[in-house]
Amino acid sequence: MIHVRQCTSTLAVRDGGDGRTLHGPLLPWGVSARVVDPPIGGRLVTETFERGALQGTDPARVPLMALHPRDAGTLPIGVMVEFEERADAAHGAWHVSDTMIGNEVLALARDGVPLGLSVGFAEVPGGNRWSANRQRVTRTRATLDHVAVVRVPAYQGAAVMGVREQALRAERMATLLALLRRRG
Repeated sequence: MIHVRQCTSTLAVRDGGDGRTLHGPLLPWGVSARVVDPPIGGRLVTETFERGALQGTDPARVPLMALHPRDAGTLPIGVMVEFEERADAAHGAWHVSDTMIGNEVLALARDGVPLGLSVGFAEVPGGNRWSANRQRVTRTRATLDHVAVVRVPAYQGAAVMGVREQALRAERMATLLALLRRRG
């Protein structure tokens, strides 16, 4: 079963790249969120993720989605190209494909529209630490299935931080100016 969790942060297109790469923190460590946990009857529980919970994530296997997939036919809008577990959160970068929905997400990020991230993950046996009353769970290990761009994430601090693009634009502009100068 795939669980989905939304986190609040700032998602943006990264400066200095191809203009199609979003980056930001996707899951903050030690931040509590009230979530519905389907395996225990859909009850609300308080959930946190421990640093290292997503250890071993292969970025090439984690698609970026515009919406959480409802079935196997839901297509991604890109793929994770970087994954790093830092002191504050798991951080990632995603190449966004040149599709209609991918271009819409990039336009929103460039315009500074607040975009959050939501993780889809699978539980790993032994990867949950529950309180005695089963009201709180700490995820110590989980398998990252996908990341979705959302408006309001469950975890504060998970969002698009930037779009990588400025260096490429500057390089293209310098080339264009050099060509124009040669023509006189």
